Amino acid sequence: MENPLIKAMAFDGNALVLFVNSTELLGAVCHRPSIRSRRLRHALGLTVTAASLLAGTLKDPQRLSLSVKLSQPGCTLRADADWRGHVRGCASDELLNMPAERLDSQTIPQLVGDRGVLRIVKDVGLFRSVTGITDMPFGNIVDDLSHYFHQSEQTPTVFVMHIGFGGDGRIETGVGALAQLLPGAPGGLLGDIRETLEQLPGLPPSLLQGEAFRQVPFLLFDDIEIKDVLSVKARCDCSRDMMLPMLYSLGIGELTAACENGAPIEVVCHLCGHSYLFEPDEIKKLFR
Repeated sequence: MENPLIKAMAFDGNALVLFVNSTELLGAVCHRPSIRSRRLRHALGLTVTAASLLAGTLKDPQRLSLSVKLSQPGCTLRADADWRGHVRGCASDELLNMPAERLDSQTIPQLVGDRGVLRIVKDVGLFRSVTGITDMPFGNIVDDLSHYFHQSEQTPTVFVMHIGFGGDGRIETGVGALAQLLPGAPGGLLGDIRETLEQLPGLPPSLLQGEAFRQVPFLLFDDIEIKDVLSVKARCDCSRDMMLPMLYSLGIGELTAACENGAPIEVVCHLCGHSYLFEPDEIKKLFR
């Protein structure tokens, strides 16, 4: 499993603890050609890793959408996940079009700003969804997620995430952990769990990769029971048929011009970055 998501129980069953290695997932999501900024990769990587962890809290056929709205107008990070561990993530056009130098000159808190908003929409099935929204008082995405669950869902929760970069600005390591207290758990337990999980980024890199990552829960906790191991992967539900409305939105004039020039039209899914090419013969069929 390239991106293992480990579900476990700790402290005599009083806490749910999830661990994820999202390194290869982040490679697929955060290193698209349109993402030129290291800081944007970092922020999107945290958002996608968080969604990966939250996938471990879902049941068939649930899915959720996590969005981080930054203070600058139109600047949003988004990640979607479902119960199978399928994850996708994207940044808004406003962020993608912003000069990389400008983004890289900012820290994550500066990028979030003082008017950041965190929003989670959970599709629980049967055409029902639950939406929660909170502010982002910490401005670092990680602690803001813990704040969200305390405020919106009244669930004591802690997140720990680490994104490590190589000298070329590419993501070399993506790991995260999530812990939630179950009903009846001692309130002070969360502080002990946070202190333990904060050791995760300091573990040797060799333990954060491959099969070795499966041993991390046992290195951090004396009392832990593995319940399940899933694989999270970059996957989107987009298709050529789903891109047709975007093609239609170009208008008859532009579609006709493309046919006359013999030029294909490229349509890109804004959620996963996958590109679809429609040849002139396909476009002509739309007119019929």
